[in-house]
Amino acid sequence: MHPSSHTDELRWTAPVAIRIGRRSSEFIHGPAEAIDYLEHRWPFLHGPCLDAAKRRCVEAMNSLAHIEVAREAFISAAAEANILT
Repeated sequence: MHPSSHTDELRWTAPVAIRIGRRSSEFIHGPAEAIDYLEHRWPFLHGPCLDAAKRRCVEAMNSLAHIEVAREAFISAAAEANILT
């Protein structure tokens, strides 16, 4: 995905702030952006909340789950990975 690809996609009612490593906080605005982080930048490869977040975000992108359900699942995964700010 190129950086501008997230701008026209589904967006949550409020972004989720995360911080990976020593970087500054980053804001995740929707399920497509969340999937990119979950699959390519996440500090852990496995975890029950991580797996659920991936599923819920894909479902939201395919109109199979409410977008805010995906947001809550992403927040749980971020808490599980101890990167929620």
